[in-house]
Amino acid sequence: MIRLDLPREPHWLDLPHGVRLLVRPLDTATDAAARAAAVADLRERGKDVPPAAAKESWRMGQTKDALARALGQLTILDWSGVLLADGTTAPVTAESVALLMAIPKIATAFLRLIYAPLDRLASEGEGCGVAPTGTGAAAPDIAMGAEAADAIAADSAHT
Repeated sequence: MIRLDLPREPHWLDLPHGVRLLVRPLDTATDAAARAAAVADLRERGKDVPPAAAKESWRMGQTKDALARALGQLTILDWSGVLLADGTTAPVTAESVALLMAIPKIATAFLRLIYAPLDRLASEGEGCGVAPTGTGAAAPDIAMGAEAADAIAADSAHT
């Protein structure tokens, strides 16, 4: 069962350091657009990959950074607690979103919170899928006395 109660209106996310973001709801189209923008950004930046030992962690970090910036640029409508050097509120622009998402705690919290409604929705469906035995997760095994397929095959080979 899945409860369709995703946010449909802009809502506030409370992040560390007193930052609040007014975001549009995350949907499939926005998520896909952000992922495509992140891939394009990574290709465009073409940063040098460090030695092989760090390659995977580097790629994961770069991907997280690009996704946070792309999602921020697509979903952030307004904010509070984001200031310029002179103490005035920073405007919500692609550049200022990128600067905000360069702060690790902010980017991590933003990604966790923006995906939280979808994660809750997905977790509601857990336990309802097909079990490895081929039965529903909550359904009883109705074939308890049946022989395993490989045992039947072995018997057939000897006849």
